[in-house]
Amino acid sequence: MTERNLTYELLYTYYEDRERGEDIETIDYRSLIHIITELMSRVEQLEKVNKENLSLLNLVEKGLND
Repeated sequence: MTERNLTYELLYTYYEDRERGEDIETIDYRSLIHIITELMSRVEQLEKVNKENLSLLNLVEKGLND
């Protein structure tokens, strides 16, 4: 499995504003959308493979029972 650096991929930044005493954190939402889209694609592929494997398993079980 590939090591991923989500902080880098999301273009996460952190800034401590000493004058106002605020901490500011940001991410790039386009990057977040890209990561979510990629994840959804992978889930869909796994669902498809799982469905195909179940179909094959049913065929094998049917053949054993005949």
